[in-house]
Amino acid sequence: MDEEQVNPASDPEPGNNEIKGMNRLLLPLFIILVLVIGAGAFFIGSQKARQTPSPSPSPLASPEASIEPSPTGSPTPTPKATKTPTPTPTPSIQTKTINSTASLDGWRASNNGGNTTWYIEIGRNATLTSRGYVSFDLGSIPSGATITEATLRLYQKTVVGTPYSGNSVVVDHVDYGSSLGPEDYALTPLASAIGTLTNNASIEWKDLGVTSYVKSDISASRTRSQFRIRFLTEATGTDAWARFESGDNYIGTGNLPQLVVKYY
Repeated sequence: MDEEQVNPASDPEPGNNEIKGMNRLLLPLFIILVLVIGAGAFFIGSQKARQTPSPSPSPLASPEASIEPSPTGSPTPTPKATKTPTPTPTPSIQTKTINSTASLDGWRASNNGGNTTWYIEIGRNATLTSRGYVSFDLGSIPSGATITEATLRLYQKTVVGTPYSGNSVVVDHVDYGSSLGPEDYALTPLASAIGTLTNNASIEWKDLGVTSYVKSDISASRTRSQFRIRFLTEATGTDAWARFESGDNYIGTGNLPQLVVKYY
């Protein structure tokens, strides 16, 4: 009897339906896997970004200043600053006009004559010569004041004859005190012929600077500045007179003798 050849049974091949089912199952799994991998990569990247500091910008290099060689030799010294001095304020100058004391001005003659109520007369006649006197009270000058200028002023009103022919009127600085008497004609002066008051017959004010003499009176604690007026050359002869207004305003000009003092 012939033996039957038996072939082993082969595995049945999957059907199309089974393959389709498996594909449907794998596709969602693949998508999920891709999403998981992507999410993990994103998470890891963000952590690195947090931990890695942003690089600071490198500072730009400043250009190095070129150093020029200094010249050889001694250095020039730097001048020291000079302090500007504070200017001293200019003092305010005051002016005081002092009229002569009427009872202490007038004239005295070489024959012991004289008068303190008339004009101030200087000159000569055939028997005598005369000299004039003026006195100024310094009480109105403030104590401690600084005298900057003092001017003696007399107003010449009348001229008789030719007293100025080759002659002039000079002034002595004197101190005859609180009265004017005959003895004061020859009184020794504090300073003789301190200046020329006038050398002409013009009817006008005659001025002479007496600053240093007023200062000396104040320094010596004298209460008055007093002056004697006379011709430089004195000799008897024909009438020759020069007459000045007095503190009594005897001639009536109103131009009383003055001592004009400037001070601060």
